[in-house]
Amino acid sequence: MTKRKRIVAAAAAVGIVSLALSLAYVVLRRAEIDRGVDLELAQSVSADFGARVEDLLQPYLKGQPGVRVRVTYRPLAAEESFAGARGAHLVLRPFEPAEAGAVAPLFAADYAVLAYDRSRVAEPPASFPDLVAQALSMKAKGEVAYGLALPEEAYHLLPFFSDVFWPEAPSQAAETIAQDAFALLGDLRFTYGLSPHACASGCAARLLVEGQAPFAILGEWRIPELRRALGERLGVAPLPSLARGGPPLRGVRRTYGVQRAPALKDREASAAVGIIAYLRGDGQKRVFAALGKVPLSEPPGGAEGGADARAPEQVEQESALRAPAVSMDRASVRAAETALAPLWAEFADGRIGAEGAARALVEKVLAVTR
Repeated sequence: MTKRKRIVAAAAAVGIVSLALSLAYVVLRRAEIDRGVDLELAQSVSADFGARVEDLLQPYLKGQPGVRVRVTYRPLAAEESFAGARGAHLVLRPFEPAEAGAVAPLFAADYAVLAYDRSRVAEPPASFPDLVAQALSMKAKGEVAYGLALPEEAYHLLPFFSDVFWPEAPSQAAETIAQDAFALLGDLRFTYGLSPHACASGCAARLLVEGQAPFAILGEWRIPELRRALGERLGVAPLPSLARGGPPLRGVRRTYGVQRAPALKDREASAAVGIIAYLRGDGQKRVFAALGKVPLSEPPGGAEGGADARAPEQVEQESALRAPAVSMDRASVRAAETALAPLWAEFADGRIGAEGAARALVEKVLAVTR
């Protein structure tokens, strides 16, 4: 073979190899496109919340046939973000105000509401004096064992003292507010015997479901289980005011949003951005219907954006969840719980009165804020 023929043969071989490589790349790229994109969205709300997140995403994913989303429960993501959701592409978790730029806000949650038994209560009370009057009447007739199932974990007691820990305006009346709150709680337990001793949130939910109490103060996250147990008997209302004509108590809430992992492949990043854009936009219309949570922003299109007909209990629930609440960072909430818990233990055991407990609580609050 001459030198020229050898060069031509080599060039032909290189060309064949290049063509084969090009075809292989096209085939692999086509296969990658056909394979679509698989994303994991880690949520930190609860083990049974994933199905509701999938329901929220369903309309968007129908229009994105190449995008698949697996929703997993990663409780550590609530505190550790992606460190607690290793390998996830997106995470749904509570976030602090300082993180607002990196997280797509979605809904508010984790605050208390007044749950009540419709078979016993025609209209939810707007104030605690009204609640006490209704509860005493039912208890006197032997219809119930208790009037108000009140969880005694510090977090559930915080609404009674939110104006002490987080006043809406500078106030010189913090001690009076705290004393009024302790006095009410003391009346419920000691004077009237309307609230049980040492009852945690699970206990309070059980007393309501079993018909032993007509009212219960519970976290909004328990509404789905209460709805399953009570059906149309479940009523949900904002927390009453301490006194007639006063403002309703403000529960402590956290804001939840969706964040994407910082380092994703191009197609994963594009798909994740598309999901977040949907949740910021049209997805807001379905947040309440799918998740049972109140969206943080008004859905696009206003009221007509969620034109689906809703049952009366859904309308009532949404109204209750839109009641005033306090949004605070985790550190502030934990500090409040730490201040309140030991004083409540003393008060509940009768070792300290309302006046002494109020004074001690305000001293603790002032010591932190000075």
